[in-house]
Amino acid sequence: MEKQYNITIGLSESDFADIKEGGIKLHFLPNESTDYNEKITISMKSVEEDSPMSECMNLSVDKAEALL
Repeated sequence: MEKQYNITIGLSESDFADIKEGGIKLHFLPNESTDYNEKITISMKSVEEDSPMSECMNLSVDKAEALL
């Protein structure tokens, strides 16, 4: 079954100021009450209005392998 995660983030005025000054990162870590096991990190930064999509969005998936 495919999972879909929807995230709602509330930001304060100081959070917006931090984003404009260089960016912020939000980390979502799995625990006993979550239905996922992966660490999720969301980075937000300020960009110019006419920035290319490649500067505005990026998805990377790092897959750690367990050594036995």
